[in-house]
Amino acid sequence: MNGGNVRRSDLGRLPLGRWAAGGALVALAGLLVVVLTSTDKSFLLGGILVLVGSLAVAAVVVIAVVRRELLGHVEYVNEVVERGVVEVLPPGRVAERLLDRVYGPSPYNQALLTALLGGEGRAGDGGDLTISEHTEIDYRLTRLDEANYHLVMETKYTFRKRVPTRNLVIFATSDETLRDMIVKGCRFPLFEMWFVREDETKSLFEDSVESLRDSVLVGVEHADGAGRTEVVEARHPGKHLREVRVRDWGGYLAFFGAGGAFDQALWMDRLRIFEIDLHGLARRPADVGAIQRLTLCSTTLQHIDDGFCWWQAPYPCFVERMSFDTRGFDLPGGEELRFNVKPFATEVRSAPAPWFTSDGVASVDLQAWLVPGHGMTLFWRPTRRT
Repeated sequence: MNGGNVRRSDLGRLPLGRWAAGGALVALAGLLVVVLTSTDKSFLLGGILVLVGSLAVAAVVVIAVVRRELLGHVEYVNEVVERGVVEVLPPGRVAERLLDRVYGPSPYNQALLTALLGGEGRAGDGGDLTISEHTEIDYRLTRLDEANYHLVMETKYTFRKRVPTRNLVIFATSDETLRDMIVKGCRFPLFEMWFVREDETKSLFEDSVESLRDSVLVGVEHADGAGRTEVVEARHPGKHLREVRVRDWGGYLAFFGAGGAFDQALWMDRLRIFEIDLHGLARRPADVGAIQRLTLCSTTLQHIDDGFCWWQAPYPCFVERMSFDTRGFDLPGGEELRFNVKPFATEVRSAPAPWFTSDGVASVDLQAWLVPGHGMTLFWRPTRRT
């Protein structure tokens, strides 16, 4: 992409000093010939040398002025050229060329590209990318008994560009391998993932998934073809929520189905997929053109002994804040817990948080971009007694 760019080093390598010195020497030699000789031929030769040398010096002066002006505009010219290329080519193609140049050509670059862009980026206008430019996450933990607690999760996304889709896909899994692969393998632009850690003595997966399905609330702000928006407050999707049959999993995850690396029959006890028709939530479903904002709230059943809970970005998200309400999360017998919030991301502006008690709501002002693989974790441990 840099083949047409003007480089400052190319302009700076012009040997103008030597050219000027050469021209001056030629002109001086011509003057000496004119002064020291008296023949007509010598006078003519000296005049020619003076003319050539003077023209050479004048040309160097003109070139120096032009070069100075060009150097002052090189950055502007390069910016215009690069911006023109970036605007014309699909985002995925631009990123692919850049990654191949920086990391070297590799089939594994595609996973990084998808994570950074929020999709494959094959559409010229970036219409196939899902990027949330304003994201807020609120977690509330409430103990149920000595072993389990309810984790209430509310996430609000505001997308940089309206997402042209009618479906929200929800993946529920208890397998860590699937958890890490779903982000890369999902075929839909809008999706969410529920992860339930399994216990060696008692499985919570099915109970937790049923709790999720019964408790999920979805709200959207969508636009019609004329650009008019409608806000649908968060509510249970009811009949617009359905479970995807196992034989259809290949249409939702690229690593299942024909040519996929996995056989879905081997994962039936560790994965369930749900689909919500977002158009069905609107007052005029036929008018829904694209999703601009999404609010998702759900409740999962989790193990207290896990010692942590977390949120991970499903696609590129600029996260302003994340809060953890632990006021209802205590241990039997009056034992006090202490909590700590740690982000796992490349850039975090907030200072490391100290361990805190369950007296209130801990809010972290993150103000950072998170991509798949980045997120926030809440840890807890019993208070050390002296």
